[in-house]
Amino acid sequence: MDTTQTRFLCEATIELSPGGPIALGQSPWTTRRVADIAGGRFDGPLIHGRIHASGADWSERGLGADGEVQTRLDVRSLWETHDGSMIYVVYGGRLFVPADVLEEFSVPQRLDAIDPSRYYFRTNPLFETAAPAYSWLNRIVAVGLGRRTSTGVVYRIFEVL
Repeated sequence: MDTTQTRFLCEATIELSPGGPIALGQSPWTTRRVADIAGGRFDGPLIHGRIHASGADWSERGLGADGEVQTRLDVRSLWETHDGSMIYVVYGGRLFVPADVLEEFSVPQRLDAIDPSRYYFRTNPLFETAAPAYSWLNRIVAVGLGRRTSTGVVYRIFEVL
């Protein structure tokens, strides 16, 4: 097997709490920040619904040798489908912002105008649900292509077949 195929699952639009992430500062292990989820939506051909304001990204952030920002994501969230089924979604990922994009990227009002091809933002969502109609989510691996917005993040999520 030498090729990977995917199937579009959904687009998730996540709003983050105003004011930006809470910086914990430099601990003995890392520089951690917590960005609370304020809510959102996910829409796709197989699943759609709302994202609860009950999760956050407990990310680790560092500066690379060339002045780029490297972030390791650690997100936990709760999604509710249009028919009331609950889905726990957890994902890690990477956000890499090159030094030449960093100044624009650090101004929330400018994020919508930045072409996402200028930075690297990928996630690996895993789903967990007790709902029989969505039990197939418990068996898949997905990848998300992310972009930052002035109010949060948007992911185009694909099931890896």
